[in-house]
Amino acid sequence: MGRNKSINRLFLLVTVIYISISLGIGALASWIPFLSSLPVWVSILLSQSLICVPGLLYCKKKGIALGELIPHRRLDVATIVLVVVCTYLMYPMIIVLNAISMLFTSSGTAAVADMMQGQGFGLSVLLIAMLPAVVEEFMFRGLLFQTYKRSRMLPAILLSAFLFGCMHMNLNQFMYAFALGVYLAFLVEATGSIFSSMLAHFTLNVTSVALSSLLPMLERMAGSMPEQTQQIPQGGFAAVMEGGELLIFLFGIMIWGVIAVGTTCGAAGVYVAISKINGRWNYVRQMFRGGDRERMVTLALVAAVLLTFAMMGLQILMEWI
Repeated sequence: MGRNKSINRLFLLVTVIYISISLGIGALASWIPFLSSLPVWVSILLSQSLICVPGLLYCKKKGIALGELIPHRRLDVATIVLVVVCTYLMYPMIIVLNAISMLFTSSGTAAVADMMQGQGFGLSVLLIAMLPAVVEEFMFRGLLFQTYKRSRMLPAILLSAFLFGCMHMNLNQFMYAFALGVYLAFLVEATGSIFSSMLAHFTLNVTSVALSSLLPMLERMAGSMPEQTQQIPQGGFAAVMEGGELLIFLFGIMIWGVIAVGTTCGAAGVYVAISKINGRWNYVRQMFRGGDRERMVTLALVAAVLLTFAMMGLQILMEWI
């Protein structure tokens, strides 16, 4: 069996297990009360294990040493600093994509705040910022991307990022997760280490955790609007905004879009510096050449993507009903 066909079957298996257990817990919650009140840390550990464990078992079954699919060069201090700077320069682009998706759906936009309810800041950093950064990078910039890139580099970057977005299973997170996945794959190639993408992923996650922790306090100090008006409406802002409000919101997106263009160009410059510091600039310039052209898209992959889009569609439908 071809390696791409095999890794696509792994992604399908992960998708089926993830969806089945998620829907199963939801369906059984009315009959088994404790399932509806699982601690947040249990839910997070379960969701991350459903991604990580199949990947580890796949490597064991195939006799693949983790080092073969997980580039793990040590990062020097200069690279660490530049990766963090580069990631924050990409942040405005993520804000823009998030805002665009919020016009149509609220799924996922309050996920971090909801998960932090009743959790200490340190525990939130560990469970919401660090654990997903390690597990998701292992799967998407490790197993999937490192397998696909043996065929062709650019399609491998785009496909692994697309699947990263799909696995979030909601439109809101899909849009910026896809863009983030492209950036993270490029980062791995610039450093030759998955530790760089884990660091960037963690940086974004911990920023979300910090903001989710600080914003309620700042709003209370500022005497902000009533709590019920702070929530993103079901169906997204476009469903409830009047014409003038919608125009102001779109104008804000345009302003942030201009900022994002500038900061993303700055990120590109920092990216070149990261590549040069790690002695990989010549490699990066030529990395789109070669490959054995093995087909990446298979029936198993199509089935997995259709399942994730079905879940996205179901969530949007439930919001609009």
